[in-house]
Amino acid sequence: MPEIVTVATGLSEDSATLRLARRLASATAEAVETGSAGPEVVVTEINLRTLARELAGMAVSGLAAPALEEAFAAVQRAEALITVAPVYNGQPIGLHTLFFQLIDDAALAGTPVLIGTTGGTARHSLAAETSLRPLLSYLKGILVPTSVFAATDDWGADTSGMGTGSPLAARITAAGAELAAFMGTRLAARTGEQSPGEQLAAEQQAGQTIPAPNRAVDELDPEAITPFAQLLHS
Repeated sequence: MPEIVTVATGLSEDSATLRLARRLASATAEAVETGSAGPEVVVTEINLRTLARELAGMAVSGLAAPALEEAFAAVQRAEALITVAPVYNGQPIGLHTLFFQLIDDAALAGTPVLIGTTGGTARHSLAAETSLRPLLSYLKGILVPTSVFAATDDWGADTSGMGTGSPLAARITAAGAELAAFMGTRLAARTGEQSPGEQLAAEQQAGQTIPAPNRAVDELDPEAITPFAQLLHS
């Protein structure tokens, strides 16, 4: 059963950061489960707020507490990772980046990763690209192109962010579909099955030969090229 792990730093019980992580996980799971294979997806949530003491302890001692080791193991076994951080003064909160600074360098290698951030205003919207994307790329995660930023005003009256026609809902759906596509490729590679793109290519090759373009002269054929010296004397 494919597992999506969310790593979020929600600083309150019902923070916008936790809500965004859950919406992204839900959109991704829905996209995976409605695909051609449609496997059921399990979502594991990690809130770094509950691991603050353990993260600080490992930073100064180098030793990971059992709860932190369990979180690292969840990230390492995940088929996909969603990470969402609150942004203060233009940067993701340090507790969030500390988790990825302490995790094993190979833990994210080859894992599809979707980034989300939250903040008070749109001034913080580039924090995902300038801070989190380089960090997660360094850890060899496979980052999806779309990151999702949610400002306070983006939620509006609908605190779920999933209201009909909501711009935030559209971004969440698009990013979730991208992550689901990356997951599909990863799962197909693990099981030895063909991805949808590979299946289409195989069907085209088996069904019929695609005719070459009709050209009077192939401009790449050396025999069809007039020597430069001959052009000078013509």
